[in-house]
Amino acid sequence: MKKKKKKMKKGFIKFCLIILILFGISTLVYYGIGPNIKNIYVLNNNYLSDQEIIDLAGLNTYPNFYTTSSSLIKKKLKSNTLIKDVKIKKRLFNKIYIYVDEYEVLFYNQNTSKYVLENKKEVLLDGIVVPTLINYVPDTKYNTFINKYILLDDKVKQKISEIKYDPNTIDEDKFFLYMNDGNYVYITLTKMELLNKYNDAITKVEGKKGTLYLDSGNYFEIR
Repeated sequence: MKKKKKKMKKGFIKFCLIILILFGISTLVYYGIGPNIKNIYVLNNNYLSDQEIIDLAGLNTYPNFYTTSSSLIKKKLKSNTLIKDVKIKKRLFNKIYIYVDEYEVLFYNQNTSKYVLENKKEVLLDGIVVPTLINYVPDTKYNTFINKYILLDDKVKQKISEIKYDPNTIDEDKFFLYMNDGNYVYITLTKMELLNKYNDAITKVEGKKGTLYLDSGNYFEIR
């Protein structure tokens, strides 16, 4: 009976060892050379393409899902001047979701041949359709203009074609805007928020073209 018990005990130990070895091998295979990333989803990006973001993140080869670091992906993406913040989510079936928060591109500065972001940095870009600032603006006016411009409704910003700093002896804060619909607008920095009423004002003139004066009054002069 004792011999039989010893044999059973040895057999049980061998069985446990085999299980542990198999578990170790499977773990090594699973995490070391296991499943790669199957799908990458990029969300909320406007300026950078999905492929550009995937390349920036170093995921273009679809590496191992389990050894791919979310924090490293985030660090790589945030090194790009257009990206404000990033969130990475790993999901079942080896899926990775990249949620991108980009800085808004406000306008193209013709003087520097660069695009101006909402954080006031200027960058080189291609193929971005935004208004063009066509002349020099003094620093004090320029910073105020950007701060006011950021607060405008997106629908109004999309209507602006060109921006010109156009001061006179009465008003040093005056700007002249060329609109995509063929109209012109005079605006001053202290009344910049009035531009949000542009669409309503233009609707009232029933398709007529002219100049909207928002700098010293609020009226439309037909050409």
